Amino acid sequence: MMITKKWVTLFCLSLLLFATACSGGATDTPATSGEASEGEGDSSGKIELRMTWWGSQTRHDLTTKVIQLFEEKHPGITIKPEYSGWDGYFDKLTTQVAGSNAPDIIQMDYAFLTDFARRGALLDLTPFAESKDLRTEDHDQSMITAGSIDDKLYAITLGVNAPGVIYDATVFQELGIEEPQESWTWKDFGDIATKIAAAKGEGFYGSADISGTTNMFEVFIRQSGKGLFDGGTMTATSEELQQWFDMWGSLRENGGVTTAEITASTTNALETRPISLGTAAMDFAWSNQLLTFQQVNKNQDHKLGIQVLPHGVNEQQIGEYLKPGQFLSGYGKTKHPKEVAMFIDFMVNDPEATAILGSERGVPVNSSIREQMQPTLPEAEQTIFQFIDTVSKHSSEIDPPYPQGFAEVDTSFKSASEQIAFGQGSTPDVIAQFIEGAKATLASSQ
Repeated sequence: MMITKKWVTLFCLSLLLFATACSGGATDTPATSGEASEGEGDSSGKIELRMTWWGSQTRHDLTTKVIQLFEEKHPGITIKPEYSGWDGYFDKLTTQVAGSNAPDIIQMDYAFLTDFARRGALLDLTPFAESKDLRTEDHDQSMITAGSIDDKLYAITLGVNAPGVIYDATVFQELGIEEPQESWTWKDFGDIATKIAAAKGEGFYGSADISGTTNMFEVFIRQSGKGLFDGGTMTATSEELQQWFDMWGSLRENGGVTTAEITASTTNALETRPISLGTAAMDFAWSNQLLTFQQVNKNQDHKLGIQVLPHGVNEQQIGEYLKPGQFLSGYGKTKHPKEVAMFIDFMVNDPEATAILGSERGVPVNSSIREQMQPTLPEAEQTIFQFIDTVSKHSSEIDPPYPQGFAEVDTSFKSASEQIAFGQGSTPDVIAQFIEGAKATLASSQ
């Protein structure tokens, strides 16, 4: 009896499979431009993509609106958002990649592009650019180069960006202190931070302490005429590291920057930054973040500005550079590469989508979109465009993407900064340990 039931079940399944094969259902034929390719989706034939990004609540809201607009224009595709803050973002992504379960669409950072691309974690977008499914003809060539590794396109720039110092212009005006000028130096920065802290009193600081922020230290090193990395090695010497940490140590001592305790408890979420809380007048950030800093500022009647990073006193080259604000990449194992490319194209080239995003992730990479947007920009966004214009005139070329192993070096740099700030070992000893660890990490990652 059991055997009979088994064979009846198998016979019914065979009939079902045969009927499905003859019904003209799902096919692996690639979609034409503007149509979703058929493949694995839900039972209704819809394709679901997952998209991950980091950022503030402002970015989440704007990106979600773009996703909704895309879904309206492409009813056969749905996109599931998976967003978070910066902290832990790449740790989680690394785990997902290792488990072959990464999202289809990935917001990627320049610092980690090489690492993920060479691990095979990212989709080669070159064929889609060549077929014009992903249009790049109006994109700055330098940004196409920035998104390419080993002559393959793995990332599309969401916006052009540059590092800078965000400052509370209202506080400067209140204290009768001149706003930072393009020509200011690290000494000027220190003097201003100290003066502000003294004038405002206990509990208010001239600036956040960003001594543990690798990409800001990178600008300091670039001012000596070299990149932070040369191939797979770090170029910063113990003397340069000592100079950097001593500068911030002196500012901690005189109250010019936040204490070790405050700095350690501050996250990369802009809502938690001292300038947003009304306890500092300056912070180091990226140009696209100015809008969010303004929106989350406790003192909504205060006006914020942005200036280039301070110059070195005897700098060999300007450390400032233009950078892809963030990238959009596809997952190397996505089951829907065509649709991934379609969405990336939509996010950077569609006039309605780019109007929603504005310059939150940076000045748009598409030159025609930039021309359309400029006349209609609100004051804060005009400030960003003007800042990018300043940097384009006073900057040097961006260095190649960071080498594999950078993520671990980045974590170690922050840890070294905290050790020094809390007095957990002498500065020379901490620096020596950091350099030794960085060399080992980079060597083993090549």
